[in-house]
Amino acid sequence: MKRYFLIACLFFISNCFVAQKTTTPPKEFYTCWKAAHEENNEKAKTNVFRPCTNTFGPSMFRFEIEFFADGKCKYLHVGPTDNHYYVEGKWNYDKKKKVVVIKDDTGKISYKYKIKDINKEKLTLVMLN
Repeated sequence: MKRYFLIACLFFISNCFVAQKTTTPPKEFYTCWKAAHEENNEKAKTNVFRPCTNTFGPSMFRFEIEFFADGKCKYLHVGPTDNHYYVEGKWNYDKKKKVVVIKDDTGKISYKYKIKDINKEKLTLVMLN
């Protein structure tokens, strides 16, 4: 009886680890992305991002976010006096729905996006919040 219980527990634990491995976004996701708002499609409600290393035209503020493989991220925020500063946060990904949820350092949801398309040169997201 104990052996069957142990086998069932091992099976359950191994399935949990497999589920964690399949909930990661594509490898192109793990970089610094900067808003290319000139390319946004307001009708489709998409937000286009390009790698931070790209050259961009002048802008008062250009949102920037960097995703790390350990579930952490940092993003550029505009303060009440128009000062820009980075916020440390965490992200998680639902592979089935292709949804990325970004939370600030207090655990409050800051952004929620659906990944529409991604490659090493362009990330297209649909804002969900």
